[in-house]
Amino acid sequence: MNSKLLVVDDDQEITLLLRELLELEGYQVEIANNGIQALEKFDRTIDLILLDIMMPEMNGFSLLSQLRGKFTVPVIFLTAKDSEDDKVIGLELGADDYIQKPFNDRELIARINALLRRTRWDNTENDAADKPIQYTIDKLSVNRKQQSVFFDNKYIDLTGTEFQVLLTFLENAGKIITREKLSESVLGKELVPLARSIDVHVSNLRKKLPHRSDGLPWIKTLRTKGYLFVVDQQDDLL
Repeated sequence: MNSKLLVVDDDQEITLLLRELLELEGYQVEIANNGIQALEKFDRTIDLILLDIMMPEMNGFSLLSQLRGKFTVPVIFLTAKDSEDDKVIGLELGADDYIQKPFNDRELIARINALLRRTRWDNTENDAADKPIQYTIDKLSVNRKQQSVFFDNKYIDLTGTEFQVLLTFLENAGKIITREKLSESVLGKELVPLARSIDVHVSNLRKKLPHRSDGLPWIKTLRTKGYLFVVDQQDDLL
């Protein structure tokens, strides 16, 4: 079945253009012109949301805050606001990506496709990659196949992007991973100078992971080098 997208924007001309563009790419498209309409139209059949920030009645930030309390559906902010602070706020609230208006049609489709690929489970691909299905460190248990994360048997609710960040760290546990590599692996794009997207996703993940029972940090930031997912005391001393 084709993926179903929800486009939320108060500019009706833009929503009609987006519907035409996305339907030509084979997507099913639902339209909402403000946050309240979006909440009414949202259900678990929605695979991804394109979300404007400045809207009447309920803006994009408020809508995302409500959604993230219950759902991990991928969200891309599509907005004319170019403030770096606004972008960071959106990412901290749980957005997966953002694209500034006016946007390039091909870039938009590429970002949507990349995000859906990251959040869609493909057993064939993972079996072929010959990667572990289950990771366990301290009391943290991560299942690649089920896309589930537990700590001490308690479920941790991560967004799709946060799960991919964690998975990438686990695949490189005990090794330094650069911000550039993390951006390419998780976001599917090269790291732009001064961009803070990947750092915000890592920060969100840090906040959601409970303290380890061995007292070590989960993730170390190594200045000028990148990040390190700590496995044992030796790693922590790097």
